Amino acid sequence: MKNKFEKLKIENNDQKINTKKTLDTFDNISAESKRVSKIALNANIIISDLDRQFETATRLKKIDMPFLFLATGMHIVRQHLQNNYFTDGSRKTDKEAAGESNYNRELREKKLYYTTKEEILSNPVPFDTQNGAPFKGVDLGGGKGHRIATAGHDPLIGWIVGTANIATRTMTLLKPFPESYHVKYGNYFTKFGDTSVNRNDYLYQKASFSKIIDYGIVKNTSSIDGISLLAIALMKEAIHLKSDVLSKESLPLPFTSINPNLARKLGEYNIDMASVLTIGKQASYAVAINTVIYLLHQLLITQIEDENPQFVQLRSRKILSYSNTIATTSNIVESAITQNVNHLDIGGFLVTLYRLTSDIKFQNKIKEEFLEKEFYKLVMNN
Repeated sequence: MKNKFEKLKIENNDQKINTKKTLDTFDNISAESKRVSKIALNANIIISDLDRQFETATRLKKIDMPFLFLATGMHIVRQHLQNNYFTDGSRKTDKEAAGESNYNRELREKKLYYTTKEEILSNPVPFDTQNGAPFKGVDLGGGKGHRIATAGHDPLIGWIVGTANIATRTMTLLKPFPESYHVKYGNYFTKFGDTSVNRNDYLYQKASFSKIIDYGIVKNTSSIDGISLLAIALMKEAIHLKSDVLSKESLPLPFTSINPNLARKLGEYNIDMASVLTIGKQASYAVAINTVIYLLHQLLITQIEDENPQFVQLRSRKILSYSNTIATTSNIVESAITQNVNHLDIGGFLVTLYRLTSDIKFQNKIKEEFLEKEFYKLVMNN
């Protein structure tokens, strides 16, 4: 009986212990529920507090200021030192752009779809002439309008068609569909039907565009001598495009010559390749400065501070955004006050827009990750 009583006593004690554990578990669950409930009720306050912590951790510090001043100063100096070509007054005349020339027109060949290396090197490109065009009723746009009309002056198409024209002594007009002409040297008919007094390059007769590509490009690739001639023609095209691009009339935007009226209208506002190259140069210099400042800041701060790498990266990005914005704003204000369109830093402005959009996007991403991580820690009581 005694053993049985002892056994019941032990079982009773075990039940008490288990009951106490269960009640303690309930108490813990209740306490945890109250804690989580309190967090949920104060979620807005907690998130606002975490947001302040994030802003404090990622705001620019005293050590960042020299980088901000340096970046801003470099951009402003760049704006004043770079050469822009947005206006006619900032560009060279055709004669200044082309430089001195010593042509020998007597080396012009007479055979159609044929030329020599000597002819290419000692003569201007065939698609620069306008002589004979009025008599044949060919509209080259008048004056420097031939740059809009001819394929050889297109900054992209010209590398192929212009090179083929040089290798075959021809001219190709883009229009909606290619229209080509042979170019010869000699006396020609003026628009009045009279024979010219002076000899010069002129439009001789219509040519086949397919033959120009065949004889100028395809067949020249089948021999060493042909490849050599093609290389010289390509070099001639490159030199010609380079000399024209920064002249007063510049070159039309790629493919716009298919619609001459559009290309002409854009040219009236100097929306051409000179402006495009200027903007590209401005943007590339701005990106180069941003890259140098970013790398220097990252290198120094990571060596001095034991900070979250993402927070340091965000501070570097803020330096770039702030400096770009300050420099761009000052450039716009200065250009407006002086009414100097040629001083506008359009490339830098585009880089600033990119920086603002990309850096804000990056900051929002890092902030979201930070808030999620810290809020999770609070909920899990880590």
